[in-house]
Amino acid sequence: MPPPLRVGIISAAWGAKAHLPAWRSLDGVEVTAICTSRPETAAKAVEDFKVARAFHDFRVMAADPEIDIVDCGTRPPLRFAMVMAALGAGKHVYNGIPFAKDLPDARAMTDAWRIAGTVAVVDAFMQAVPAMVQMKAMLDAGWIGEVFGADVAFEVPLFSAGQTNVPGYVWFAHPANGASAGRNLGSHMLHLLVHFFGPVAAVAADHSLALKAWPLEGEIIRPAVPDRASLLLRHASGLPTRLEANWCKIGGDGFRFSVWGSKGRIEARAPVFPMAHDTRLFGTRDATLGSAAMGEIAIELEYLAVPGCHAIADRPETGLLALASIFAKIRDAIGGAGAAAPDFAQALHVQEVVEAAVLASDERRWIGIPAPAL
Repeated sequence: MPPPLRVGIISAAWGAKAHLPAWRSLDGVEVTAICTSRPETAAKAVEDFKVARAFHDFRVMAADPEIDIVDCGTRPPLRFAMVMAALGAGKHVYNGIPFAKDLPDARAMTDAWRIAGTVAVVDAFMQAVPAMVQMKAMLDAGWIGEVFGADVAFEVPLFSAGQTNVPGYVWFAHPANGASAGRNLGSHMLHLLVHFFGPVAAVAADHSLALKAWPLEGEIIRPAVPDRASLLLRHASGLPTRLEANWCKIGGDGFRFSVWGSKGRIEARAPVFPMAHDTRLFGTRDATLGSAAMGEIAIELEYLAVPGCHAIADRPETGLLALASIFAKIRDAIGGAGAAAPDFAQALHVQEVVEAAVLASDERRWIGIPAPAL
């Protein structure tokens, strides 16, 4: 039996709280190190999370021969140097979303990945949520017939005039961090659309900033990025899709992904971010009614488990089973079985769509997107 793959996580925040349990749910993987920016916080993280080794310099961790996979947390401008150091050292990499703060960084990381020849995947785990995996299988099997179109929306009050509901994410307010509703929420949904329907050939968009002040513990954060993005997409196949991202919508419906075709409609719904335990499927194939009632579709057992993984689908930890599913594909691909996804090629294409959408909104026209090297 081969020795376990050794993972080093950069970040004692999201990386440790969400990613660490998912890595630990896998056979053949061991989290051996954690890295923060200071010796004292690294030592505390090792104690808090029961990890063997502490680092306070990501370059040192990336170069360590006893680490196989580097899991890069933190915000996009900081992650760029981390990813480049890891790839330069020949490591396998897991990178967050948004993929990069801008297109030059996205291209540089993708080029470095191709040179390294390692496995490199991004944190777009919506496509690994069991309801979404089953939904794609049903579409591929022709459950709704010929696909005519799709809408996806993620509308939640992360920030409101009354309070900031996610104080750890006030970095979203600053353009230098590569953030916006379209770049953050939108990137996750774009990955899903590309996974389901293939690359995007053109985009038209509208971006705007509605809520101009976020209250936070006695201070006011004044965002300088759009909090709403509406995108019309034309895939290379000719299929039209539509995307709506909004992080200041009070009473927002959370997440909805609806696909319709010649024989019916199927829809995934989640109260906030889609996860294994709370994403549900609905559908109808009643062609005799103009507005047929949607009935719930049970998630089949085969989609609620991952080989070599002990994560449980109905556990509420953030993204546990979906993350573990992506991590399992990394493990398997490193071992020569299958391909890991969503990889950096898909991430670069999504970044190109994101940047094209900004230009489309500014210039009020459709923008073409080059065919990706997937």
